[in-house]
Amino acid sequence: MLQAIEARGLAKRFGAVTAVEGVDLTLAPGEALGLLGPNGAGKSTLLSLVTGLRPADRGEIRIFGHPAGSEAARKSMGLTPQSAAFPPQITPRELIAYASARHGKRPDTDRLLTAFGLQRLIDRRMAGFSGGEVRRVALALAFCGAPRLAVVDEPTTGLDAATQEAFQSLARDYVASGGAMLLTSHHWDEIEAICDRLTMIDRGQRVLDGTLAEMRATMRINRISLVVDGAAPDWLPAPDTDGRRHLESADSDAVVTRLVREGVGFRDLLIHPLALKDILAHLRHEV
Repeated sequence: MLQAIEARGLAKRFGAVTAVEGVDLTLAPGEALGLLGPNGAGKSTLLSLVTGLRPADRGEIRIFGHPAGSEAARKSMGLTPQSAAFPPQITPRELIAYASARHGKRPDTDRLLTAFGLQRLIDRRMAGFSGGEVRRVALALAFCGAPRLAVVDEPTTGLDAATQEAFQSLARDYVASGGAMLLTSHHWDEIEAICDRLTMIDRGQRVLDGTLAEMRATMRINRISLVVDGAAPDWLPAPDTDGRRHLESADSDAVVTRLVREGVGFRDLLIHPLALKDILAHLRHEV
């Protein structure tokens, strides 16, 4: 199968600073890849290489077999950058029509307007748009003309919960229909809701890669939460302000058995698998 993104040995420096070093990246049609990492890890630089906005110093990137930055690569891609600016006199309708035409498709204006709540803004000049309104237009543009690849950088930062949910629904439908998506986000629930696979970048290098299921299988740890009535053993952590005690264990049954054996009075026991951010924190520590 022809990969949506196939990148090998990518490197990019800015003077003495190495932003990306030796990164491989693949993304298949019908797959969503979450690109994660701390601030300054190299995520935005890597996205700029993939989209052809910057040339790599070393390595090769192909988008559906075409060199990154080529006209064929650009025409196959929809993009929402982390920050977007548009000509003040243009309208969302004009932007959507232009972006759709680049992919040779009729603009799916009604669907995008509804998804991102742009109905009342469609024919307004963007000069007076708020930051959130500009962001919603930028999100719509990533899906105009049904591109084969959507690259979205921090798509819902600063947006309300309803818009975040609308984006997640549209993104899932897009991937289910065969689209490929490369996504960065600081919203962990957004990553879990959309992405099939995760790649973590740190100090410009890829340090983790795999599906969420694979990472959960590797990190078989649960988070245990309970309320203790009376005296608590020393091995239990101190309670939070809500009175609950929280601990992590690879053997939840053993923890409960020990509590019963030691005669600890407890209630409201909750056992959950680790959240994505906690799994990644554990795995990153082990690398």
